[in-house]
Amino acid sequence: MIRLATILTAIVIFAAGAQAQELAVRSGNHPTFARLTLPLDARQTWTAERSEDGISVTLSNHTGGFDSSEIFERIPQDRIADIKTDRDTLSIRLACACQATAFRSANLLVIDVADPGVPLMGPLIVSEEKEFRKRPAVRVALRRNKGIVLPWIGSTMPVLQDDPVSAASSTRVRVDGGEANAVLDRSLLLQQVQKSLSSEVAAAASMGLLDSSYAAPQMPAVEKGETAELAPIEPVPLSETINIPQHNMRITSSTDKPTGARNADKYVVGSGITCPDMSFVPVETWGDDSGFAAQIGPARDALVNARDQLDQGAAIRLTQLYIYFGFGAEALEVLQLESALAEQNAHLAAIATILERGAVTGPNPLADYTECSTDITLWASLSFKKLPSGLVIDTKAALRALNKLPKHLRQIVAPPLSERFLQYRDPQSAAAALRSVERLPDQMTPDSIMAQAAIAIDAGTSAHEELEDVIQTNSEKSPEALIRLVESKLSRDEPLSYETATLVEAYAQELRGTEMGNLLRKTQVIALSQSAHFDEAFNALDALLPLISPQNSQNLRQTIVEQLVKKANEISFLEHYFRQDGGTITALPKMVKLALASRLMDLGFAAQVQTLLAGVPDRPRDTERQIVAAKAALALQQPFQAQAALVGIDAPEAAMLMAQAKEMSGAYREAAEIFEELDAGERAAEAAWLSNDWKDLTRPETPGLGPVALHASAGGHVPNPTAGPLGRADSALEESRALRESLQDLLNAPVVQIDPNS
Repeated sequence: MIRLATILTAIVIFAAGAQAQELAVRSGNHPTFARLTLPLDARQTWTAERSEDGISVTLSNHTGGFDSSEIFERIPQDRIADIKTDRDTLSIRLACACQATAFRSANLLVIDVADPGVPLMGPLIVSEEKEFRKRPAVRVALRRNKGIVLPWIGSTMPVLQDDPVSAASSTRVRVDGGEANAVLDRSLLLQQVQKSLSSEVAAAASMGLLDSSYAAPQMPAVEKGETAELAPIEPVPLSETINIPQHNMRITSSTDKPTGARNADKYVVGSGITCPDMSFVPVETWGDDSGFAAQIGPARDALVNARDQLDQGAAIRLTQLYIYFGFGAEALEVLQLESALAEQNAHLAAIATILERGAVTGPNPLADYTECSTDITLWASLSFKKLPSGLVIDTKAALRALNKLPKHLRQIVAPPLSERFLQYRDPQSAAAALRSVERLPDQMTPDSIMAQAAIAIDAGTSAHEELEDVIQTNSEKSPEALIRLVESKLSRDEPLSYETATLVEAYAQELRGTEMGNLLRKTQVIALSQSAHFDEAFNALDALLPLISPQNSQNLRQTIVEQLVKKANEISFLEHYFRQDGGTITALPKMVKLALASRLMDLGFAAQVQTLLAGVPDRPRDTERQIVAAKAALALQQPFQAQAALVGIDAPEAAMLMAQAKEMSGAYREAAEIFEELDAGERAAEAAWLSNDWKDLTRPETPGLGPVALHASAGGHVPNPTAGPLGRADSALEESRALRESLQDLLNAPVVQIDPNS
């Protein structure tokens, strides 16, 4: 019993925790509707209601609230204007006269907000008042619950009035435009009740709330003389329920769902998206091996019939054929022959746009299909130039679809798919995508070699050979490879030849006025600084300033200054540093300022170091900053400021600087003790000699100072009382001679030598 109680307690605690968990609301945008999804437990009930300005969705017994922070990152606010949440309700304010639906899909609650007239997958959510006004006289609304309650229709009794106690399960009758005591048409009411009863019984039976009872049918009377034997009645097999959207049903609770909702589509993924099946985009079947000319000619001839009218079917087949051969621009032109073609075949237009421009640039009909396990995942992944955060991709499905493609199309698609997988942080799938073209007998294209280089760079290895190979092809990929080469050498802090920087300049001049040309001009600045040609680098940056943003300008200047600190000689470094204005230096990041300060300190510019460090906060304490600040203070004869800079800094270099600061401030004993701990014997002896306690601090074995300190500690000659006058005189002479020798050694010792430059 104790164990059973423990298990029940754990179940109750788990259920309470599940109800208190915050639910993440995800979003997706489509050309005609916007979709919201949120995870829903199988036992969770919900209600959806339409208000004046939006929709309200409530989860019963849920107290954890909702996370709606990322909703508007993927959808515009043209249909859904705002979303407010509390512990159990999601209030959606609409920005248009849109229609909405809510339905359960697997373990998700799906809410669609669509433009007027757009077919939806679930029943519409409408307000009760709006539905009531559609009828001229009377409306009977059955509130669905665990059972069905019908209105009482008596001979003289009026219809049941609204009862707040039983409002959740009773039938309400609202009269439009009549007095409260008006006599209702009993026949009309009976017809409505019968109609509602039949629909409710059917829905209840479909949801398992009612069980069928098969009673034996009554047999007709058989006259005498007739054969009484009849053929047995075979039960008629029930057909499978078809999931047909029921647009004429209003949802008010989680039990109000279409009868076919239990048969979920096998291609519904975790985000609530219904995926197309495998036959949706069978690109590999849209052409054959007979050659381009042999297929394109007949396909083009079939575009127009004998009446000079466009054959839409032939146009679609020609579009598919162009896609099969990788001609995206031509496929788009065919779809533009008639305005309805592109709208009705948005997926073909998206695939053609991917082949022509590398990604979908407008409304993306494939955006929500990256998680599907069908071939559409390949094109959905390629539809993004930059993958949104939180996107889920079925990489195995995309790779399967890639390997189905003909080899000429695979060579086009594999490199960008590999790049998308790198964005997805899946280098194994990126390499697998390239292996699909590496094993082909044809020579790899520059795009594929660039993808190989990207994988190598992502793994932290050098890709210089691959990039050099692409540069040598002098193809349209050569400028991009040149940019990648410069960036790779910069990230690995490797030298770059001046010839490479000159080649970047040549490509920038050739492609001036284009997006690639602008990128090359920025890369030229980096290449010149990487090759230590700082005069040309700053000149190129000055010429580029009117064409780039202030942020890009600051980033490029920072790159030049970083290379200036590392590679410039002393004269070049100082010349270019003092050319920079104060605002430019102030805008540099902390690490660049510290590198500048360290280089300036090495060259003896302590005052400039202090000015530079004034713009670097000393909290939290940074070891590098405080050490440079202490060096500058010591160089400017500011020992107490140096000690303040070193407070809390635990490093051997900091301890040495602290000892120097103590010595400079006159705390010789403390300085000597620190020098002694650092095994700086000579510096410890010097500090000890200057201390008032020099006799106690100086060791006897210290060269020069030790014997003198020993003599001084002895307190002078003590005569032997038993010795005669001559013996005491000889002893005094010997002591005097030893002291003179010690003093002579001290005067000759380096510790007391005066530096002529001091």
